[in-house]
Amino acid sequence: MTLSMAAFTLADANLKLASETVSTGQITLALGIGGTSLFWFMLARKGEPLFSPIFFEQAVMLRTAGEIVATIFIVLSLTYSSFTGVTAIIQTLPIVLTLISFLFLGERVGVHRLTAVVLGFIGMLIIVRPGADGFDAYSLLAVLAVLGMSMRDIGSRLSASHHSSVRLAIFGTMGQIVAGIGFMLFEPTPSWPSLAAWGYLFGLIAFASFAIVIITMAMRVGELSAVSPFRYTRLLFGITAGVVIFGDTLDVYMITGCAIILCAGLYIWQRERQLKSKH
Repeated sequence: MTLSMAAFTLADANLKLASETVSTGQITLALGIGGTSLFWFMLARKGEPLFSPIFFEQAVMLRTAGEIVATIFIVLSLTYSSFTGVTAIIQTLPIVLTLISFLFLGERVGVHRLTAVVLGFIGMLIIVRPGADGFDAYSLLAVLAVLGMSMRDIGSRLSASHHSSVRLAIFGTMGQIVAGIGFMLFEPTPSWPSLAAWGYLFGLIAFASFAIVIITMAMRVGELSAVSPFRYTRLLFGITAGVVIFGDTLDVYMITGCAIILCAGLYIWQRERQLKSKH
């Protein structure tokens, strides 16, 4: 999980750099083509076909839809909003997963963890600051990205254990190709990317593809309560990248919101561990 968070941060950084000269549709299409090519090669080495009827299993379709939604809105949010702000909002994902587990998967979540969930969302609101002078409407796109990631991770968890992580991942990257083409239909005629932009796109594809496979493995092999806390390493990686690479500044709202989200998420994890140890 920690390795995937580092890879996702590097992928996001390359995406942000590419977005300065490359359109949203081109980025999404390149990500889809690159990921599909890589995963197709990996499947071919195992003698597995590109297409498979397992795509129509509900859990797999949920994961694929989540991957597409997450990709669309993470690309948009990183293109138009600050790198550090997007990274901080993404850290609400473990909190959202706890809420979804309670609402839809029938898991027992007590008042302590529900309180922590509420506090986590308050921390997110402090970062986003809706209605305030410094409100960045594009940061809400990151919230939609979190919902997509939640769908992806729950779908990964519910998918049959004999389905390979690469098999599950390739459906999502194929969906990214469709989404990228859809974006480009409504964008101005794209220009050929510069050499530097190609470098960023290749970096994005390589790090994102690696991260998707690794996080799918983590979600399927490790216990959800055990691996989820390590998602917060992305906050450290993201803030460091935002400040060093993109020159983002950390104001009191950002620091306070991040601290609340971090404490709420870690409390949920610790509470889950305590409850499991009693059983």
